[in-house]
Amino acid sequence: MIRCPLCFNALTPERITWMATSGNAETDPVASSYYRTPVESRRMVASELKRERNNAVLIPSRAAAAAQVGSQVVEVCPSCHYRIPDGWRDSRTTCIAMAGARDTGKTVYVAVLIKTLQLLGERIGCVVEPNDQRTADIYHQHYEQTLYLQRKMLPPTASIDTAAPFQRDPLVFRLGHWNDRKQYLVIRDVAGEDLQNQRNIGQTWTEFFGNADGVVYMFDPLKVPSIAGQLRDLIPAQEAQEVAPITVLQTVLSMIGRRDPKLAVVLSKFDAMHELKNVVGTDWSSIMGNPGAGFSRDPSLIRGPYDNDDGELVDAEVRSLLVKLGAKSIIDAVDTPHTGARLPARFFAVSALGALPSGEQVHEGGISPFRCLDPARWILSGAGVWN
Repeated sequence: MIRCPLCFNALTPERITWMATSGNAETDPVASSYYRTPVESRRMVASELKRERNNAVLIPSRAAAAAQVGSQVVEVCPSCHYRIPDGWRDSRTTCIAMAGARDTGKTVYVAVLIKTLQLLGERIGCVVEPNDQRTADIYHQHYEQTLYLQRKMLPPTASIDTAAPFQRDPLVFRLGHWNDRKQYLVIRDVAGEDLQNQRNIGQTWTEFFGNADGVVYMFDPLKVPSIAGQLRDLIPAQEAQEVAPITVLQTVLSMIGRRDPKLAVVLSKFDAMHELKNVVGTDWSSIMGNPGAGFSRDPSLIRGPYDNDDGELVDAEVRSLLVKLGAKSIIDAVDTPHTGARLPARFFAVSALGALPSGEQVHEGGISPFRCLDPARWILSGAGVWN
């Protein structure tokens, strides 16, 4: 399916909107509602696919629309008026929405995910690269430069209501050709504080959650009181979280509504969970120290299709861990959502860095991702990409 990179609505051939490239521009209430800030647009012309003499004809055509507005035209999304990249309709898109409370590691995860996708791409003969200069600049300036070059932790994602949060625009990456079509991966991130605010439920700009191919919901196990208690004295003390992970999950589910994207529930910073093997006098040592467990190994960079059996194993293991850690409420929220619409869901264990940072610096041992590809590979496999 082809989706708009911003609102993730499907782009159908029956409905195309053109916008003039020159002329007067005025505040566009539609685009502004999706961007959460004033946006100016030029004159637009809506075209529809109609039957004429047994042939499907787009009326008005691009040329006719250009003549109508008196300038060249570009295609924009009929729903949100976002400019559609050239050649977009000839491709296949997989759209992922990132979600989670503040300080769960979403931004770090995105930074590392792109690097690991590039590594896997090299092994299967596909080049993973930014689709445009805007994506290249955003990724380099806000992700790569800080984390990989300066080796510093990334700051929290800014609220969409701030002056100019970089995540307003989607990140678009090319994944090469697959099944004879260009493949694109689109990622949108949202600040944790925006997901902690239930007043954002039902807002136009949140519609992309329900339209996505997959939603990656991340939660930090160190912010769950029952889990933090088990890890006390094993890892540095963590700041308390104002809003419980279950509350943010409920908000995200409300934003998804009755739609059915895949839901990847990601236990982030799993390197901290591995420390439970050092809990003396309990059965945690044998549980977390089991080399045969799925969450003890990382086959994600092995060349080949997504291993669904391995994914189901890790899903079962993470569910069991959450029950033992007193966090079954998260499982219940996923399996019996308050919206009444159960999503195709799977639990994952991920560590983007491989070790807890030293203050604001990446661990001196460097970045060693653990199972970072799993959620994205699961969502991509549903689209038949890299399978």
